[in-house]
Amino acid sequence: MPTPKSKRTIVLQSSFSPTNQIASLNLEMDASFNSDSSVATVNVTEDTSASDDESTEYSMTFSLVTGAPIGEITLSFTGAGDAPVTGVSVAKTTATTVTDPVASSGTVTPIAAPDAYFERIWQQPAREEKTDLVEQVGGLDVRVVASSGYTVTQTVTGTTDALLTLTYAWKNAAGASLISGTVKLAASSVAHGNYGLGPVSVIDDPARASREKPRRGRAGLRSRIKALARELRKMRNKHDR
Repeated sequence: MPTPKSKRTIVLQSSFSPTNQIASLNLEMDASFNSDSSVATVNVTEDTSASDDESTEYSMTFSLVTGAPIGEITLSFTGAGDAPVTGVSVAKTTATTVTDPVASSGTVTPIAAPDAYFERIWQQPAREEKTDLVEQVGGLDVRVVASSGYTVTQTVTGTTDALLTLTYAWKNAAGASLISGTVKLAASSVAHGNYGLGPVSVIDDPARASREKPRRGRAGLRSRIKALARELRKMRNKHDR
């Protein structure tokens, strides 16, 4: 039984200097499926990241080995450190990708009118006493669609702050499952030295019907998490005064 997947693991390290590290942000996106032997999968990835952030897109297209389309999933994965304090830098110290079958590089366009959709934005500040040094943020946008003659279901099976789990299944007209599996976003942060961490904030945008297009395109998730980080920082600063 084929086991197609797209998995990405990153670590973003914030610091004042190599010997004065503030915090590490750990993010992992894991889309793993089991498919019937009659199903072929094509993986495409697009990486527009810089050395200090994460911005990657993934497409997994499923079809019968005869060529008839079954469906598709697109994933937008984002991570960043928004530093309001002068002198703080952020570096991506780990970045690994595992795909099966091996992905090709290309342009990935998030599905415009998905049958199901989910977005999570995760945020946690690293602090020195009550001063925020860096807003650590991550996000995942998942969209799925089924081709004519097939259906796809999305079930939200886990929504802890540290781990989002979504379960998907594509079925044929007879109700037989051809592709099933999970998409997970794991997020955590570790403070270094005498620095600390603020509270975790999670915003989930749940599934929406196909007639309701997601509000944000491929660039929207990146801008949204940065705007959210600034908004939450203002709220905390106001509360701390």
